[in-house]
Amino acid sequence: MDTHFGLLIASLAILHTANAVINKDYLEKVVTAKDKCLKEFNVDDSVVEDFIVRYNKPQSESGKCMVACYMEERGMMKDGKTITEQVMLDNQEKWIAATHVNMGKEVIDTCDKEVPNEKNDKCDLAVDYMMCLVKRGDEAGLPKMDVAQLKH
Repeated sequence: MDTHFGLLIASLAILHTANAVINKDYLEKVVTAKDKCLKEFNVDDSVVEDFIVRYNKPQSESGKCMVACYMEERGMMKDGKTITEQVMLDNQEKWIAATHVNMGKEVIDTCDKEVPNEKNDKCDLAVDYMMCLVKRGDEAGLPKMDVAQLKH
């Protein structure tokens, strides 16, 4: 089990907080994708909190690849590359308030520059990109999501 990993997920990144700011349908889709990937890569659910709350990147290959799996499940990554247009659509689906959508777009623009698609390993790329989304989302003041929302 990769206890240093914890993704989520970033999109989660951007996502962080109360139900009132995040679309409920979006949360359900996130949990479904997260659960599928946790199971597929045998990663414990607690690593998601570790990633989002403490910014601890996963160290194991299975933890890193769980993040790539999540991004692929959500359509944000294909063929080992991030797909900015899909990350933007994910951002629009996630937030209720237009101000949060706009803040999220700025975070995505920043992360596209900071974490270019040139990385060879899709799992490392996914982790670095999601970590950027989480950190930059916090710095931008996007609401924090209660990680309890990501559990069944």
